[in-house]
Parts: sequence; structure tokens; C-alpha cells
Amino acid sequence: MNKPTFVLAVNQDLIRLGFEYLIQAEIRNHPIEIVTTKSELRRALAMNDLPVVVVDFETFDFSGIEEVATLAQAFSESKWLFVSEKVNETFVLPLTSALPGANFVLKTNTHDIVVAALQSTMAGKKYFCSEALDVILEGRTRKHIDHKSLLTPTENELVQLLAQGKTTKEIAEERCLSHHTVNTHRKNIFRKLEVNSVQELIKYALKHGLVDLTEYYI
Repeated sequence: MNKPTFVLAVNQDLIRLGFEYLIQAEIRNHPIEIVTTKSELRRALAMNDLPVVVVDFETFDFSGIEEVATLAQAFSESKWLFVSEKVNETFVLPLTSALPGANFVLKTNTHDIVVAALQSTMAGKKYFCSEALDVILEGRTRKHIDHKSLLTPTENELVQLLAQGKTTKEIAEERCLSHHTVNTHRKNIFRKLEVNSVQELIKYALKHGLVDLTEYYI
């Protein structure tokens, strides 16, 4: 059985040497290939069946995350570990969206954390350093709040009721509102959330945390 090859796309000598040492000392018996350009990286991906790419996005010549995502999709057996000087929300959040399987670690993380990141990436498991996890969780929390803030309190209540399968008539009776008022609220909800049906509304609400899963029954 072929062993994974570690492909180091790191154009900073000290960092690259550090990764070479860790791979040789801690993981052992796995080939290492050094690449310095995108063409060399593509060739390494094509030549190795199980490439584990360690990439320093800041020092490599990628035009953007989407370019990396396209490359990762073209070589579906590849696994990716990104290393960086710091956790940048404008990079980490799009990264988790464009490359759901990618991992992330800081250059300043401890020996044990970097080794764990390398081992997890090789095994196809998720690994983010705690600093990156904090940024991701904070960003997702803020995202949920933003979605809820699109609606008024009354509209959020109506979303809950619509997600429970209640009709306009039932909502009007329960909330002591006129049929016309409920319909107006419903139209406003659809317009603000850019959905066209109750089914689309429910999917949106579940995806963005507008309804409590424990209260949602099919």
C-alpha cells in the first residue's frame, strides 16, 4: 500500500525546514516533496496517489481561495493543511466554505499541536487550532444574529409558527390577528429572506438557526 506523500508548498525556508523535521521525526517513513510554484504543485498532485499538502497561502502565488478549491476538487484524493502567521477571519471563514475538508494551524502553535494537525490531515480528520476555532465560532454566531435581525420580533414569531406547519388561518386565530395582517407579515418575511414558499422558508430557517430543531417536527 502506498504511503501518503507530504507536499510542502511553503516558500519560507525556516517554516519549511520545521515541517520537514516534524514529518521526519514524528510521522516517519513518509516521502516529502518540496514545491515552490503552482505548476510544481499541480505536477506533485498528479504524480502522487495520496498527497497531503501543507500550504502557506501567504507565501504561495495563489490568486485566491477559489483557485485552491478548484485544484483540490481536481485532485480529490488530496488532503490540505493550511499554515499561517495569524488567524485572519477574512481568510479562515471563506476557507471553511470553499474547502470543507481543509485544516488550519498557526506557525506559532506548539510542537504537539502542529504534529497533531499533520497526523489528522493525513488521516482525513478535521483539525483547527484553538485560535482558528474561536474565530470560526464567533463568525458563525454573528452570522446567525444577522439572519435573525433581518426580521422583526413578530416576523420571527411567525417563522416559528410557519415552521411548525401552521396555516395562515391558524396563526391569525392564535395571535388574534386578521387574516390580512398575517398575510402581510408572511409576504414581508418571504421578501426579506428571498424565499418563495413555506418549504423554502423552513429550509432557510433550519440552515440559519431561526428555528429550534427540538421544536420542529415533520
